[in-house]
Amino acid sequence: MVLGGIISSARGSSSLNVNRLRRIKSASPTGGVMNTSKGVFDMTSSSSSSSSSSSGPTVTDDDGRRWRPCAAAAVLNSKNEMLVGERLGRPGSWQAPQGGINADESVVDAAARELYEEVGLEIGRDILLEEGGGGGPNIVKCRYETEGTGSWLEREGYAGQELRWIVFRCASSMLEIDPVFACDLSGMNGEGPEFASVKWESLDYVVDNVWEGKVVPYRMLKERCVPFVTTRWEGRCANLDLGGWWSRDGTRSVGVVEALVARGLTSEDARRKASEPYVQSWRRHESCRGDWIVATYHDDDAGDNDRPRRELHYPIGEFLESYEGTSTIFGSSGSDGGGGGVVKRRCFYLAESDADDGIAHVTVSETPLGREESLRYVKNGELVLRRTFWRVIAATGTPSSYETDGVVSTEVFVKSQTKI
Repeated sequence: MVLGGIISSARGSSSLNVNRLRRIKSASPTGGVMNTSKGVFDMTSSSSSSSSSSSGPTVTDDDGRRWRPCAAAAVLNSKNEMLVGERLGRPGSWQAPQGGINADESVVDAAARELYEEVGLEIGRDILLEEGGGGGPNIVKCRYETEGTGSWLEREGYAGQELRWIVFRCASSMLEIDPVFACDLSGMNGEGPEFASVKWESLDYVVDNVWEGKVVPYRMLKERCVPFVTTRWEGRCANLDLGGWWSRDGTRSVGVVEALVARGLTSEDARRKASEPYVQSWRRHESCRGDWIVATYHDDDAGDNDRPRRELHYPIGEFLESYEGTSTIFGSSGSDGGGGGVVKRRCFYLAESDADDGIAHVTVSETPLGREESLRYVKNGELVLRRTFWRVIAATGTPSSYETDGVVSTEVFVKSQTKI
């Protein structure tokens, strides 16, 4: 967890942090039967032997046919849509990042490396591994033939590829909003580009638009893995317990004064604001379980019939919020600096490694001052609020509108039975 100061949104170094990936424990796949579709085999319970050759690791089946093992990365967003790229030179052909598994790699290592090389995403910064029911990664295996395609695989004597799916979950707000904002398609680690563009799409769309030779592996992912992963994710979203009264413990705030100064406050005003009591109540919306009703109180509201300073509905998705006067967080869109304004906001859920249940509620706001990300999650029975603020530098409404480096602050809220 980032505790304060500056965080960079730049795409990172030119090589993937392999040591970080090696800390991810990979489970051995178990599995299946032959698929009835010609040339495609479900490998969830078949036997085979592995070896290495000059062209990389090789899997040999009981009939002596050689298969090239490869890893494919299924990255899912909060709506369980899949990240796909349009293949260079194949307009209208969309697929997930994938590639061969090196001799010294686990399947997870290989999938993460391909994600970095082909779309510039990193584990921890942009995505997290989606664990299966046993605590290890979700791995779905199948084989598809490439004989008769004239590919290099055929020339090397391979019958085709043994594709192994690894499922990841989006952990970046910019990736969630639009992959174009977060992905680098130039090719990393010295590799050439693979995709012309990227987007989120439903699995139905992906199955209909992937290269014909790979349709069944994608259909198998959709039928064998995604329903379980989707149900699990939706359950986590529904069960995230942010409800109750929360009071900020100002002694544990990190970077709040610096963050307020970045929003235009003087150092004196920022210190005063950071030390003020901050009390909120959260309750679930009665009809939309993913939505929240959030009330914010002044410290003296108890004597004013417990009326909140403001009460907001945080729906999942985009919405507009009006405010009056000058907001510490939003600023003002009025010409005289005090006329209030309207901000575009968006709420969704993201995977969060620091949370007890691996999930966070996120609100992203486009304000006159800049872009504001508020990420909330529960850890050890307390509510952690991590804000990131990117100051506006141009009114274009794109990532280039904001400074590259965001100012990060962290606040901790403790739960109480009453408001004060």
